Amino acid sequence: MQVNYEAIIDEAKNKMMKWQEINEQNMWELFQNKEGYIVYTKKNPENGINMNRSQTEIARTPEQILDLVADVNKRPLYDEKVETAHVIEQIDANTRIIYVRIKPPIPFMSSRDLVMVQKVYKQNDGIYIVCSKSIIHQKTPPINKIERAEMHLSGWIIIPQPNQMTKIVTLQCFDPKGDVPTSITNQYAKLQTDMMKAAIKYIALNYK
Repeated sequence: MQVNYEAIIDEAKNKMMKWQEINEQNMWELFQNKEGYIVYTKKNPENGINMNRSQTEIARTPEQILDLVADVNKRPLYDEKVETAHVIEQIDANTRIIYVRIKPPIPFMSSRDLVMVQKVYKQNDGIYIVCSKSIIHQKTPPINKIERAEMHLSGWIIIPQPNQMTKIVTLQCFDPKGDVPTSITNQYAKLQTDMMKAAIKYIALNYK
């Protein structure tokens, strides 16, 4: 049976663009506003899992940011929490199946890995969207002693600004699976903002 990856990721992207808005309906709660990063949290209305929304701006072009964050092979360059990351299958020019393995936040805990469909969108207004969502991929079954986590939604929204700045919004809803205490789950939620900060730092240093 042929899997319709396009329909899966388009649905995830539409949810992300709806949920990223800061309004009464979405019920985001401000978690932190520090050093140019604004972080909101909420429960995913579909499954009750924590979601994070992080936002910042940088004096780089949308294309420079896209060059880094849309290429999963570059993820280990800036994200020290990642053990390995690569493309499993290229579906078309903008859609691929990717694999990411994340180091455990504490010793004596297994690594988490993800198999996701990822797609890059470019809107007519110049906004780029990079959206990822977990899938079941027959050629990439779970690995012994590594917990297969679930990314319900992950994405970057890259928005050109009139002042030669670029606004970046990231969303993530991640379920580490397994027997994980709430305190550890919250550490995983924090990784999204840490990853964003690391990516922005890398862009600032390496993209001129």
